[in-house]
Amino acid sequence: MYVDPRSLRDPLRRIYLNASRRFGAEIRIRVVPLREPKYVRALIEVHAPKELLRALRHIGISFSRKPIWAKYSWEALADIAQRKVEGIPIGLGEHSEIIRIDVMKPIATSSISATLYLVMDRVLWVDFVGIDMPEGFVELDGFPLPKSETKLHNLALIISEELRKPQHQVLSSIKAYVSGIMRDEEVEMPPLVPEVEELFRWRILTGREETIPKRAYVDFTGLPIHLQRTALRIAATIGTHQLVVSLPSPWRWITKLLRRRYVIVLCPEPQKLGFPTIILEDRIVERVPIGENTVKIERKFKPFWELARKLL
Repeated sequence: MYVDPRSLRDPLRRIYLNASRRFGAEIRIRVVPLREPKYVRALIEVHAPKELLRALRHIGISFSRKPIWAKYSWEALADIAQRKVEGIPIGLGEHSEIIRIDVMKPIATSSISATLYLVMDRVLWVDFVGIDMPEGFVELDGFPLPKSETKLHNLALIISEELRKPQHQVLSSIKAYVSGIMRDEEVEMPPLVPEVEELFRWRILTGREETIPKRAYVDFTGLPIHLQRTALRIAATIGTHQLVVSLPSPWRWITKLLRRRYVIVLCPEPQKLGFPTIILEDRIVERVPIGENTVKIERKFKPFWELARKLL
């Protein structure tokens, strides 16, 4: 069945059509580009059980057995095409609908309130700005070494890739530094990697074998530029914590570096990072795949943390 585009003028009906996926509907969208950048010709096809089609008709969505092409805005198509997830509710949309976001995908925001609202039970906060440590966090003086030999090898591999040094040299340097062999002139030892010593000197690594607390905070303010990438690469791979990174400006190179789940970057002008989800003070900017295109959609919303503040 094909959707009559005239019945989708109401944004709420587009949201209902999208939600029908949860009950077994399959929605296919075909698009033909137009010269107008904000619009496209599209055909929306729905395959669903008769009972579900009947329910959609009941709320005002019309169908036809014949294809009906029409002119849509990218925003209207995004309402239908965007895969809704059972994410975290963060506010109310323009039609009083609950706005949810997928925290598994990387998020960038300029709002400290949004960041604090989204932090999970297990989180590692890496600070390059010098903010006040959030309440409930334990401050680290660097990243502890993993107790597992396998994880230590993985850490050495990550560092070796960043420093472009052989993994076995990096691993031996870590072990030598930790054991204190490097301070004993009478013991013969393998050559150390100076760049690894630098990681200990700048307290990126502590040299201690410890478990990272559930909510940990580390302050890397003033870290030299050439070490910032290595520190972030280590942070992105140790443990299974959610990772929060606060930056003084949008470092565009971190977009490729932080390709992992559960990442939040707090910085000015977060739009420059090109993350899948951007949270501003009163807007959400999301990148939605529609066919072979990726469309940037902006939605106004009222954040729950602001609504709660008004009630206090």
